[in-house]
Amino acid sequence: MQLSPHAIRAIIIIILFIIGFSILQFFMLIHPFKFKTRIKPDDLNLPYENVSFNTDDGIALKGWFIPSSYSNSTIIVCHGYPADKNNLLATSAFLLSHYNIFLFDFRYFGESKGWYTTGGYKEQKDIEAAVKYLKSRKEVDKIGAMGFSLGASTILLSHPKEIEAVVADSAYSSMELLLERVYWIFPSFTKKPFIWITRLLGRIIMGIDIEKIAPADEIMKIKAPVLLIHGSKDRQIPAAHSRLIYGNSNKNNTELWIIEGAGHGWNYAVNPAEYKRRVMEFFDKHLLG
Repeated sequence: MQLSPHAIRAIIIIILFIIGFSILQFFMLIHPFKFKTRIKPDDLNLPYENVSFNTDDGIALKGWFIPSSYSNSTIIVCHGYPADKNNLLATSAFLLSHYNIFLFDFRYFGESKGWYTTGGYKEQKDIEAAVKYLKSRKEVDKIGAMGFSLGASTILLSHPKEIEAVVADSAYSSMELLLERVYWIFPSFTKKPFIWITRLLGRIIMGIDIEKIAPADEIMKIKAPVLLIHGSKDRQIPAAHSRLIYGNSNKNNTELWIIEGAGHGWNYAVNPAEYKRRVMEFFDKHLLG
């Protein structure tokens, strides 16, 4: 059957649209608008130290070391996408009653260097560099980590052995599933060409296999205890992601807490007292117990 010129033209337009839209979306994902939060430790009357450290692949990162008078155990606090370290300062300051906290900007975001973000893949090197930096400080004893969204996912992907307890708030289970949310406007199987091209661009431009960016596949390798937190009303990264991670986990060292009624970024705000209590009890049990 021979296609008419109009049909051929329509097919070409559809193909060009798929390619063009995928390329545009890809560059928007790796080079998003940076959300900047103005709050600083000074605003909370917190003593702190500005620090700089480098990753193994040569990216200069910026962070804050905020000391506690209670213990030398330290919690690394990892922000979400496309935010910065400032964004989690107010909601993690409660940890200072028992722990030092170390907040830093992932590559590309905040004050850190870097030309693009990779959604957790190369950011694993950022986590490893943060751990290496903390281990170089004589006053730092045990290390825990707490992350939100991108930060939570990256901790689960990286899971350095030096991190002895992990709180992962709103992590995604796999980049593949996350991309399906990115292309939500396209129904069912029509998403597949866009996802395929995005994966291809990841391989060509950054040498990244998106299929392998999957915290749900890494969770069984994590020896440290993990507390997964997710909001039941999260529309950006649905709670099904944390349920999938939990389903693949070792139930002897993994807990899942679904916060009813909470959307993305609102888990702390729904019930701050309960959030603080559960997170602090978790870290105390595994870092101070």
